[in-house]
Amino acid sequence: MMQKIPVLLLGLLLSAAAARAQVDSVRASTLPPDQQAERLYNSGLAKFNQKSYRAAVLDFDKALAVKPDFARAYTNRAAARYELKDYQPAVQDYEQAIKLEPNTFAPYFGRARAEEALQQPAEAERDYGRAAELQADYAPAWYYRGALRFEKADYAAAKADFDAAIKADPAYAYAWHDRGSAQRRLGNLPAAIQDYSQALTLQPELLPALLNRAGTRRRAADLKGALQDYDAYLSKKQDNALAYTNRGATRYELKDYKGAVEDFGRAVALDAGYAFAWNNRAAAYLKLEDYQKAEADASQAISLNKEYAEAYLNRGHAREMLRQPDAACQDWHRAAELDLEVGLTHAANSGCP
Repeated sequence: MMQKIPVLLLGLLLSAAAARAQVDSVRASTLPPDQQAERLYNSGLAKFNQKSYRAAVLDFDKALAVKPDFARAYTNRAAARYELKDYQPAVQDYEQAIKLEPNTFAPYFGRARAEEALQQPAEAERDYGRAAELQADYAPAWYYRGALRFEKADYAAAKADFDAAIKADPAYAYAWHDRGSAQRRLGNLPAAIQDYSQALTLQPELLPALLNRAGTRRRAADLKGALQDYDAYLSKKQDNALAYTNRGATRYELKDYKGAVEDFGRAVALDAGYAFAWNNRAAAYLKLEDYQKAEADASQAISLNKEYAEAYLNRGHAREMLRQPDAACQDWHRAAELDLEVGLTHAANSGCP
């Protein structure tokens, strides 16, 4: 019996050591569920900020497995899914967050963005509105709702939203710019020009504001101001056929027909299928009495658009001056058939049958 005691004591010592090791191991790796979920959530945030969106989703999955009522984890998993273009799952996550915390603005705003991506503008407009109600000083909620309202031609409501966005963030250049566009649609041209100017003061490289101010100045009969803006825009961006066409039209209105021809030529060089620019250059060539080129450009416009009434009218003028009366009469009659009644006037004045 005496020989067995040491063996028994050794066994007891081993068992105690093993028990201590198990306790120590549990204490080292186990956190209360809330803390564990928070740790996984923070890991997900770090990965999100590193743009590792799939890894972030996995961490948010784990956080939610530990704590299924973790609203912020749903919101941020939705944000990661949005970045991955998984828009419908993102909407579902935002819905869970809203159920858990119905008075928090972030999931409404996030869901609106996902709904917009899913081409659900009515739902997105509703959610942007709810986000704005919950946090009125968050300018993007007002701005994005205003943009949706602008797109459906509700310009007064859009302007009101852009007003609220500017109130929330007076340095929000895009809100100034888009309010300018709403003002322009509402016929408030001086106010639109002021808004575009403020947008450019805040963000000088916001080139759409420069282009839109030019167009508004042209509509307001400030042709020289418009020309200055087109010049400034085109000094920075030379690949916009529309900008060259609009500057060409401004030069035409200023009776700079050679300058207009040059700009319309640059437009068609950039976009050979731009029928409007071909026809405008034809009109400028008519003013310069270069009837061969006018006839050729109008014909090119017609080849691109068989229903282009103004191009038939201009080609009729060119052909009349080229001593092609029958062809001119045909073009004017065709313009009239396309509802450009002045074609009948020219046909009658020229004695067309």
